[in-house]
Amino acid sequence: MAYEITAFSGAEGERRQLAEFLAGFVRDGELALPRPGDDDPAVWLLRMSWWWDDNPACRKDSPRGFLLRHEVAGLVGFSGLIPFDYESAGETLPTLVTTTLFVRDRHRSAVMGLIAKQRSLAREFQIIDGSPSPEMRRLLAKLGYEHAGDRAQYWFPTRRFGGAAARLALIAGDWSVPLPSTAETAECRLITDPGQWSEPAPEGAEAATIRRVSDSATLAWLARCGSEPRTFFAIVDAEGTPIARALGVYKKRAGVNVCLFLDQADFHPGAIGLLLLVKKLLGDPASGLARDTAAIVISRFGDRTWLGVPGRRVASILHYHLPARWQGRPRVCLPVEGDLALL
Repeated sequence: MAYEITAFSGAEGERRQLAEFLAGFVRDGELALPRPGDDDPAVWLLRMSWWWDDNPACRKDSPRGFLLRHEVAGLVGFSGLIPFDYESAGETLPTLVTTTLFVRDRHRSAVMGLIAKQRSLAREFQIIDGSPSPEMRRLLAKLGYEHAGDRAQYWFPTRRFGGAAARLALIAGDWSVPLPSTAETAECRLITDPGQWSEPAPEGAEAATIRRVSDSATLAWLARCGSEPRTFFAIVDAEGTPIARALGVYKKRAGVNVCLFLDQADFHPGAIGLLLLVKKLLGDPASGLARDTAAIVISRFGDRTWLGVPGRRVASILHYHLPARWQGRPRVCLPVEGDLALL
């Protein structure tokens, strides 16, 4: 069979054709675990606007993905890319997050062609993949991708889910850590508008760490895109000095609404900034936390414990590949990385 792989331009007509293909792929039962809206072309068009039009890191020449066409069947596959900017030691590392690798079942023999096209970009771009597919994760390991390591989750129930008593039980089970006192947050102020937040520049050894660019435009974009409800949260002290910030994304689990901190940064010298933020959110009815929230959950990557507590260990699907000259540098890994927050 003859195939052709071309770069996706993002032009309006090409988008409409792609949206119809992706929705049809789902309607035909070729996606194992579809999400709400996956069978609707309008939903895919909205997602494309999030990935490329609203994205402050997407430029005119940014790669957006590849189309797989068959000489008879026409469009049979797509591999998408979402641009991001990362930085280290004052340098920008252009990055592409993979999304939506769909190939018709009868044409799976051509999948490696799409992956080869993606890999050809790895000399210039960091490639991030958060695929939930076990087969894809095994392939990424063979291709030399780094695995971010498992995550540790820390749970902080709200009053409606047991409050302080439930937190004590979770602390006893090593699933949570103690929160600061109310007095420690009394003069702190909450911010829910990323436009009012000023990100401190990393200093010392942290400046050489690879991390996602988190300017106000990027934070505002992440806070307004994606199908799941979300809120930007930040806390500053009485003088307005930044303490911590997080993107809380709400997910229903067994009918219970949980606020997951998928993106986060802690600027407190004692590394308790996120705990101060959680304390403030749990204690302030006007904090902006959804009223039906049962718990706030913070995830941390790596083997290090938080305040000596191991947390609830969770397998991670995050993989990444760095261009040669960037390899070996330390890297910050966050749950928000990957495409799931932008679907």
